[in-house]
Amino acid sequence: MSHTICALVVAGQVDTQWAGSLGLRATLTYEDISVFPIDHYFSAYWAATRGNDAQLDVPDGILAESVTFPSEAVLHDLVREVTGGHRPRFAIVQTEYFGGAGRQWAVAFDGEERLSPDGASINQALAALGVMATATADEFDVIGLGRFRSNPDHLAAYAALCDELGA
Repeated sequence: MSHTICALVVAGQVDTQWAGSLGLRATLTYEDISVFPIDHYFSAYWAATRGNDAQLDVPDGILAESVTFPSEAVLHDLVREVTGGHRPRFAIVQTEYFGGAGRQWAVAFDGEERLSPDGASINQALAALGVMATATADEFDVIGLGRFRSNPDHLAAYAALCDELGA
């Protein structure tokens, strides 16, 4: 079975109505953690419509290994808006697994400052946001990421919107 996701993981309270108006729909929530499926088209669309071509401090290794990892700084702007915080804590996570083999990438931020080291796992990024593993579950399983197997169909619209914008 495959596990292919990309998501914005946000720590703290979220204005779900405002998030929805920005196309952010929480797939999972766990305590004060919300998981919003996104993809590189989603972030490219928002970067183009807002005229923000800045990039987040994403390790070069991630960008070399995953050509679809979202690194646009507009994601920080969106998280700041939906949390109302000046320095929101969030992570971008991505998996590509099939039959147990595959890769994962993750980076966590406090505002625009990167919290996670180069080569961080999703568990390390989640821990940086305050998710704590238990004796029987790692951070990934604690928030339920194993149940979120693939991104939802509504994200497909962003590929067409990017084509229309030439992004």
